Amino acid sequence: MIRPKRKQHISQFSFSDNYASVILLGLFFICGLLIVWPHSLLAAAAYLGLWAFSYIVIYAGTCRYCVYYGNKCSIPLEGSCVHKFFEKKEESFGVRQLLWATVAYGFRVVLPVIFIFKYHLTGWGIVYFSILTVFWIVHLRFTGCPNCINTQCPLNPDYS
Repeated sequence: MIRPKRKQHISQFSFSDNYASVILLGLFFICGLLIVWPHSLLAAAAYLGLWAFSYIVIYAGTCRYCVYYGNKCSIPLEGSCVHKFFEKKEESFGVRQLLWATVAYGFRVVLPVIFIFKYHLTGWGIVYFSILTVFWIVHLRFTGCPNCINTQCPLNPDYS
């Protein structure tokens, strides 16, 4: 498997390094919205609210510990804006920050998953989970983690 060459500095990380993650995250968001929207506008509003709340969780629990604080981030909207809302934490980025990121993604998937099972939306379920799976494979193996300079992160290939 060919991996991109690791960047030496934050300023070397660009959109061309992570466009696949950006597109897949957008598709993931839109697919979830399309799953909940037809059932009620309240569900759609709740979905949007949970996504917004997930950014608060990920900013507070994860992004402000990251080397990308105040700079470009390999996932759209995550990390890039955190300095406007939360102060940087000087503690090491580690497993606890990954747990907060997982919680944030839990907020993003909870409503579509409930609707998929409640209304037996098998086709939507296959599409939704496929997009989510491909997003994480692409992000963890090809775009985000292989290019990340945050060596404190346990997902970083250079972590020791």
